[in-house]
Parts: sequence; structure tokens; C-alpha cells
Amino acid sequence: MGRVQRPTNDEDSIASPDTINFSTEQRIEFLANLIVNRILDDTADGSPLLQAIESAGI
Repeated sequence: MGRVQRPTNDEDSIASPDTINFSTEQRIEFLANLIVNRILDDTADGSPLLQAIESAGI
């Protein structure tokens, strides 16, 4: 029994994020920036995430 093949084009291709080619140092910096930005957003919104973490005892 043969495998079903579907037509492929650019829209069907799986996109790989640019981060896949990052070095270890670049990945760490990328993650650190995400964390810092999330903390800044949370602080600007009145810290609901921090409050949820503290109330959960984490």
C-alpha cells in the first residue's frame, strides 16, 4: 500500500523559527529578554502574575 502524498507549496511548508539557528548564548539572551519583558508587562498591569505566584506559594 502506497503512502498518500499531498501537494506541497510554500504555504504548506513547516516554518522554522529563526531561533533554531541561535547559539547557546543567543538562546539564553533570548529567553532572558522574554522573562524581563514579561516581568515589565506584569508590573505595568499591576502585577497580577506576581500576586498569583505569591498566593500559590511558589
